[in-house]
Amino acid sequence: MRTLVLLSLLLLKSSFSIAQEFKIDVSYNYLYSKQWDKAIQTYNFSRPFIAEKQPLLIHGLNSSLSYIFKSTKNLRHGINVSYSYFRSSAENENLENILKLHFLNLGYVLHYERKEKLKGVYTDLIISAKSSGLFRTINGAPFAYDETTSKAFGIGGDICLKTGYYFKLKNKICLSPFILIAYTPYLYSPNSEAVINETKGLTSKNWTGILTTQIGLTFHIRQND
Repeated sequence: MRTLVLLSLLLLKSSFSIAQEFKIDVSYNYLYSKQWDKAIQTYNFSRPFIAEKQPLLIHGLNSSLSYIFKSTKNLRHGINVSYSYFRSSAENENLENILKLHFLNLGYVLHYERKEKLKGVYTDLIISAKSSGLFRTINGAPFAYDETTSKAFGIGGDICLKTGYYFKLKNKICLSPFILIAYTPYLYSPNSEAVINETKGLTSKNWTGILTTQIGLTFHIRQND
C-alpha cells in the first residue's frame, strides 16, 4: 500500500512537471434539446390527470478537469474530461416520476491567452466525444419498458467555447469566473423517447441536437511562464 501511494505521488509530480496548468470547473448548466422537450411535452399532454406536470430537462450541474500542456506560445493544447447531471422530478398522488440525465465528455482543448494585450482573459475551444445516459424511476423503482429496465444511452460529438478571467489568489493559484456555450449537432440516442414517454418513433427522432450554456468558476493551478 505504501509503495502504491509513493508511485501515485511520483506520477502526479511528473505529470505536473510537463503541465502548464490544471483547471477544475464547477458550474450551473442550462440545456436545450428540441427532441427531448417534445417527448416530455407529449408525456404531459397525454396524461391530463396529473396535477404536477413533468418539468423539462433544462437545469443541471457540471464539473470538469482540464490539463494544459507546457508551452511558450499564446496558443496551448490540452485535454479535458467533464461530467454533467440533469434531473426532472414530478410528484403526484401515488406517482413520483423522476428522469435522470448524465453526460460524460472527453475532449481536446485549445487554450488561448495573450497576456501582453488582454491580461487575465483566456479562451478555450474544446472539441469532445460525448456520451449520455438517461434513466427513469417511478416511486423510487427503475421503470421497465417492454419488460426490460428503462434506460437510454447516447453517443455524439460536442464543440464548446469558454471564456474566463483570471484572479490571482497566491503563488500558482488562480480563480476565474467563466461563461461557456456548447453545441452538440448530433447525439444518437434511439431509446430516449421510450424512457420519457413509453413510445418509440411517435413524437421524436432517434437523435437530437443539444445546446448548453454554463456559468461557473474555475480553480487553476498554474506553472510560471
